[in-house]
Amino acid sequence: AESTDRSFNLEETMKNLLLNRQKPAAGIKGLPGLIPAMLLATAVTAPAPVYAQGSALEEVIITARYREENLQETPLAITALGAEDLEVRALNSSFEVAYNIPNASFRRVQGAFGNSMSAYIRGIGQNDFNFAFEPGVGIYVDDVYFPTVMGSIMDLMDLERVEVLRGPQGTLFGRGSIGGAMRLVSKRPEGDNSGSIQVTGGSYDRVDLRASYDFAITEGLYARVAGVSKHREGYQNRVDFACKHPSVAGNIPQRSVSRLNDCILGTNGGEDVQGMRGALRWVPNEDIDITVTGDYTDDNSEAPANTLLGANVIGPYNVYNNNIANGIYGVRFDSRFVPKSPFISYATFDDPLVGLNFTPESTMESWGLAGNIKWDFSETMGVEAIFSQREFSSRFANDHDVSPLNIQMVDGVTLMDAFTAEFRLNGTTYNDRLEYTLGYFHFDGHVDSAQTVSFPGLTNAIIPVPYPTVHDGILVKSLNIWDTGSDAFFGHGVFDITEQLAFTAGFRWSEDSKAADFDNTIVRASRDTSEDRWDYKFGLDYQLTDDIMFYASTATGYRPQAFNPRPFQVTQFLPVEGEEAESYDFGVKGDFFDNQVRLNVAGFYIDYSQRIVAAGGTECTLIAGTSTYNTVPVGTPGSVTDSLGNTCMTTTSLTRYINEPGEILGVEMEGQWNPTEALTLSGIFGLIDWSSEDVINPISNAPVYVPELNWSASVAYEFGMANGSTVTPRFDIIGQTDICTNSNTATSCSDGYELLNMRVEWASPDRDWTAAVGVTNLTDETYFLNKFDLQAFGQPTLEGQPGHPQEWYLTVRRNF
Repeated sequence: AESTDRSFNLEETMKNLLLNRQKPAAGIKGLPGLIPAMLLATAVTAPAPVYAQGSALEEVIITARYREENLQETPLAITALGAEDLEVRALNSSFEVAYNIPNASFRRVQGAFGNSMSAYIRGIGQNDFNFAFEPGVGIYVDDVYFPTVMGSIMDLMDLERVEVLRGPQGTLFGRGSIGGAMRLVSKRPEGDNSGSIQVTGGSYDRVDLRASYDFAITEGLYARVAGVSKHREGYQNRVDFACKHPSVAGNIPQRSVSRLNDCILGTNGGEDVQGMRGALRWVPNEDIDITVTGDYTDDNSEAPANTLLGANVIGPYNVYNNNIANGIYGVRFDSRFVPKSPFISYATFDDPLVGLNFTPESTMESWGLAGNIKWDFSETMGVEAIFSQREFSSRFANDHDVSPLNIQMVDGVTLMDAFTAEFRLNGTTYNDRLEYTLGYFHFDGHVDSAQTVSFPGLTNAIIPVPYPTVHDGILVKSLNIWDTGSDAFFGHGVFDITEQLAFTAGFRWSEDSKAADFDNTIVRASRDTSEDRWDYKFGLDYQLTDDIMFYASTATGYRPQAFNPRPFQVTQFLPVEGEEAESYDFGVKGDFFDNQVRLNVAGFYIDYSQRIVAAGGTECTLIAGTSTYNTVPVGTPGSVTDSLGNTCMTTTSLTRYINEPGEILGVEMEGQWNPTEALTLSGIFGLIDWSSEDVINPISNAPVYVPELNWSASVAYEFGMANGSTVTPRFDIIGQTDICTNSNTATSCSDGYELLNMRVEWASPDRDWTAAVGVTNLTDETYFLNKFDLQAFGQPTLEGQPGHPQEWYLTVRRNF
């Protein structure tokens, strides 16, 4: 008789799927139940079946714990992207890496923050470039700590791989790694006379050149050089409003442009970058390995794309509209300056009323030197020393109102230098059952930051803040000096309790200091602060089979203390306690079906016990020359009560930062499947659930720049040609839900989006030659990287930074 048993046999079903024999039987109730069932069924099946039609996945080697390990055997939530992954996905800049990382959000910040990247992992990070704050995601280039948010947009030049560690990394990485860490690992000299030359052309007059060469100088002495040059015009037009719309421009002067040229003054969002890197490696014997590297980058890019999305004139700006805008130019600042397309900006970056003229730019010149010395003085023990000196100078400008009236403009110049040193002792003992690392870290950084902020037309009669008045406008000039230091001792060990079960423990003691000489015209003060703390990590991992591992861990991380960077009075220039978080991770990593399927799943809970939150309000003004409030008795006619409970006759704006706790829950998935030798499928998925009793920001207590969901999926198929060459079409889709860039207002939130990218690559039989044509944002989706709402601070503008539209490229590469 025919069997009536309809129970779900996962192993048989997956085998049928892999071999394309038949559709799966009924009984699959959804993905949440399928994943643990698949893991359990596969784990208990022995021996493992062989599926000859598929292609085995490659082993990925990482060094996130300062020793070479198989990614699938490392009990961390970590993603590694190799050089080929970066190439086929057309990833060129550090912020693009997050497209392929669950629960990661990296993006270029608004133009007022210069060449900076907001980096968030698992809902924790930092977006404000100001040097009063420390990063929330640690960035390391060849194990050298990069200390600032500004300058963190880096070209992915000549890399071997990128590693992104998710969750607090307080022991091995320490300061600024409360959200996680990103490691950029460069290709090291091998002396094998290998290299490559790559040329790319594309939309907006794009021309990119990349080259590298690896050679031997003498036996044991190797060198590697690499260079990059990138140029493209901006994807947003700066248009002369008076030329384009003369009927509603009033008396706004027209610039020297022609309607025959669509009244275009220039572009925003263009790139002009040149960089080079050189490395010298000396290997006198098998125990000593010394590498010295140097790099230089000259970035003369345009100001980022920025457009006006809303104009809501309130408060003192009504006086500006009546006396300045309408009185002089015959128009009011209103929605007429909101363009129909986000790829148009009416910004001029100048104002004849105040006599200022800023260049629409975002430039940076940087260089660095680093040394790495490794000495294995026994078969079980070795030391490593890392030294680095890095400097950069940066200049940026932003026209906040994105109009010819110039309600607010900013121009900034920054000089930074930093020295780091790190020493590690790596070893094994107890018959190789214990692997350990002991180390010391030192950091010393200095920043000079100068800014000019202009409020044309606004006077102290309109805004009762004692800023100087220059040419009938408020002009704020600031010069702030920041000195930052850090010292830390750390230890990390992995002990094999049995052949399958291992215990991980780590600790770190850190001491951080920050000193500030602050001068923003009305607030002149010097402050310093310091903190020391302990961080720890404990974990267990169990190797169920050769291909499946379960792990659980708890770890802490921190972000050093900060200052209020934008005080209106000296009483507001105060230090803020640093952030701290404790994370609990649970995960499984598995390779299934003869390594044709790889699935890594992680769940986490983070107790974000201290997080820095901006809080506004009003504050009573001070008695001139003192730090004492000019108070009056409660009930005095005409008196007001400020946000701090003081009673006075006049107040000013209050800026302050407090610590507000939060909790984060999340799930992450990464998978890859090679069902045949030619076909590759892969994808990631991240989910974050944030909660906080945040009474300061009642509209949205979620962290900024963090989507609730992010995902990506890829499919590639390699067609073999008769002559041995290959043609590989590839499609990548990336997506995320809404993000907010200001927790005070809902208007600062940007809609989620999905972007589809396509690439077709031809490769010669030995891959000496490759050529690829691709399109990014294939469906020409309109989306915003961020929105900048100044209406919450009493100003009348809502700005937005549009993402890149549809763009094509053609790349030819020669490997040798």
